[in-house]
Amino acid sequence: MKKINTWICIGLMSTLSSLSFANVQSLQKQESQVLQKFKQQNFYEVNVDIESAVVDIISADQSSFNYDFPALTEQGYVRIQYSPDKKLKFYTFDISGGGTMGEWDSYVQYYTGKTQHVDQFDSGSINQIQPVRINNKVVYLVRSYYKGDSCSGMHHVRAVEVGPKQLLKSYVFKTKQKNLDEISVDYDCHYDQDRSSSQNYLKVGPKHVDVMLLNENYQPQQKYLRYSLGSKGYVYQGIVK
Repeated sequence: MKKINTWICIGLMSTLSSLSFANVQSLQKQESQVLQKFKQQNFYEVNVDIESAVVDIISADQSSFNYDFPALTEQGYVRIQYSPDKKLKFYTFDISGGGTMGEWDSYVQYYTGKTQHVDQFDSGSINQIQPVRINNKVVYLVRSYYKGDSCSGMHHVRAVEVGPKQLLKSYVFKTKQKNLDEISVDYDCHYDQDRSSSQNYLKVGPKHVDVMLLNENYQPQQKYLRYSLGSKGYVYQGIVK
């Protein structure tokens, strides 16, 4: 209990500036209840129940947007990430069964006007949120990783924007054939034994998105399919080293 109280104090200090004392107390109480309910149980047997409990809290209490659930994140029950402009808040839950495969559920919390939303967000484990300005609006490139067996996976990026009433797909990746709102590339660790090159398979930046070129056996060619930012989106430019 001492460790929980320590994290409650840290959470209190970090959130008082944006939340009322009553808001903080209420959220801390609910956070503590989740911890007490599940802390003695096998995580991989109750992780879906943990997800449901936390989503119920954030869906019911708008002030949760400014609360970072420090005790739950410390225990690994949820991973919280904000976009750099603090307009989007992502919650990612590990719902895997504890084996070699990975499975995650993510949710995004945001506002349209004075209305707050909590939407399920289709992605793997989120590891980057890159905002860019296109056509005088902010588009968020959300990079994530899907894990298959012990050696396979997929890097993925989704483009979204906040519309008048909800979060929308943003078709900003432009090829000769069509416009896309997402790009993915497969990853096989047999070609990367120490996994040191995994993050190089998909590079997401404010000016370029580079996607590793693979052969028919999914072997990386150390070349990239490059999309460069123009006035209307990321336009496919060709292959670069």
